[in-house]
Amino acid sequence: MEKLAFLCMVVTLTAGSMAFADDVAIPTWRYANGSTYQVWEFSDDNSTPVPDVVYNPYGDPLLQVNTSYGWEAGAWALSGEIDILIPNFPEIRPEKWIQIQLTWKAADNDPFLLDDPLIAIGPFDSMTISRYDDDQIVPGCIHSIYDIVIRPNPAEEWIAIKGDIWVDELVIDTICVPEPATICLFGLGALTLLRKRRA
Repeated sequence: MEKLAFLCMVVTLTAGSMAFADDVAIPTWRYANGSTYQVWEFSDDNSTPVPDVVYNPYGDPLLQVNTSYGWEAGAWALSGEIDILIPNFPEIRPEKWIQIQLTWKAADNDPFLLDDPLIAIGPFDSMTISRYDDDQIVPGCIHSIYDIVIRPNPAEEWIAIKGDIWVDELVIDTICVPEPATICLFGLGALTLLRKRRA
């Protein structure tokens, strides 16, 4: 029985490491109410792949690769862009948080395009974005993490990735952030439950 449990644990850990190879920056709010999560590993040359992993209660995310350079060994060489449409929490709220993990490397195919990713997002009234790069996660590639806040929350967001780059893997998390009044109500509810348990 112990051997079976150990074998199941090894299989689970191995499968997890294969499925989430580049998913190293897991947001604390993943799987929370109002959130979505989708992963594309680009393991074949389908230019409209369904996500390899998806948690999206609001609909099916769509991805379209537009390029004239093609796919090779699990990555797309961009000449155009990758367009993603992610349906999400449909009510208007103050903010949407988006985290993008992009595994990529320079392609050097087009002298008129930057050898660096360009991320475009819409719709929004205002946006803040920060980026962190790590070249130690996948040999020969750069793993970029984008933390983005758009205001207000749209019913769906369009994301475009451009640049003279090879795209190996893409992980997108989103969450609709409720109003401060709603957060306060959640806090009051938690306090009430704690008091009832102590009584």
